[in-house]
Amino acid sequence: MKKIAVAVALTLLPVYAIGASMTGSFGQTQNLIGIYGQVVGTPSSVSASDPNGSASASGGNTVGGVGVFANGVNSDLWFVHLGFNYAAGAAISGGSGTVNNNNASGSTSVNGHSLQFNARLGKLFAVTPVVAVGPYLAYQYADFKLGVNGFGNATYGNNALGGGVELVTNTGGPFDVDAHVGYLAGVNANASANTIDGSGTVTNPPSSGVLQLGAKGVYAFTPHFSAFAGVSYDRYHTSYNYPLEAVSASATINEVRGMVGLAYNFG
Repeated sequence: MKKIAVAVALTLLPVYAIGASMTGSFGQTQNLIGIYGQVVGTPSSVSASDPNGSASASGGNTVGGVGVFANGVNSDLWFVHLGFNYAAGAAISGGSGTVNNNNASGSTSVNGHSLQFNARLGKLFAVTPVVAVGPYLAYQYADFKLGVNGFGNATYGNNALGGGVELVTNTGGPFDVDAHVGYLAGVNANASANTIDGSGTVTNPPSSGVLQLGAKGVYAFTPHFSAFAGVSYDRYHTSYNYPLEAVSASATINEVRGMVGLAYNFG
């Protein structure tokens, strides 16, 4: 959580600078504070083994969640995005395993969550009067909890840094779109497990790279209020193998989020 606080503090600095020089150009998608509901699908898989047993789980859940975001752009088309979303369900729908030769299996759908905090800072360039494209730097913290009834649960937190490209439109009408694509390299991670055989933390677990895609359409029904709908996709993959301890694990998490919400345009 300390890393999240530091990231928020750093990214809020350009927000205040942007607030001093707002512009209507490309502001319909970029000068927004929004809240939304989301449906999250997670076709994912995870496996792990050590000398005392093994565990695996696969299959995605479809769960609900919520999110908030704030975008800002200034007259020079520097922009910032801050976002947080939460899905009330595990990324894996079922699992099984053995601990000291005891079999266990169960569903994760009643125990777990996923959440992400995202920050992007970049510069747009107007390639036409109605389209702007530009690069950005990005940070993400993601947290996953996976629980298997009768077996235990595991948590994984991941910090990643990277960048990508943003595209926005300024049609002059009530409808505009924005989209982004990027890749963030894993920086560091933390993990822990709590099973029927005990609990513990993983020392220096591998961090995961994150592929990100997203797009949304914004419809302004008044000068200051808009409705929006969109979709985003995050893909995580990581694996590790410690031969001396005979420990190995791998995980692939795909999150596809569909969202619908309302936003206030402060530009």
